[in-house]
Amino acid sequence: MKANSKNRRTCKEIQSLIPGYLSEKLTVSEAREFTGHIRKCRDCREEIEISYLLDQGIARVERGETVNLHADMERMLEGTEEAVMRLTQFRTAVYLVEMTAVFVLIAGVLITYLF
Repeated sequence: MKANSKNRRTCKEIQSLIPGYLSEKLTVSEAREFTGHIRKCRDCREEIEISYLLDQGIARVERGETVNLHADMERMLEGTEEAVMRLTQFRTAVYLVEMTAVFVLIAGVLITYLF
């Protein structure tokens, strides 16, 4: 999948984020873009599956755990998407509280000087 705008990353750029994704070190915006790309791009999905198997799958098999690659990947992607959504909602709530406080402050100043 090629990048189709200046704001979108190329497959090579997305694939360079795989280690950070697997170690949960991406920023919220990187994670949002990463999961969106992985959902649409078969090549990048295959790359993360291979990296996941090498990074975590082998260790799980050695511990006697079963590995269902597709189910594991889907859980990881869903978990990331849910976390991004919660953080986005939290940031929106903080922004609204801040704007309300600014409005109240401005209203207080205006009332003080006008009356």
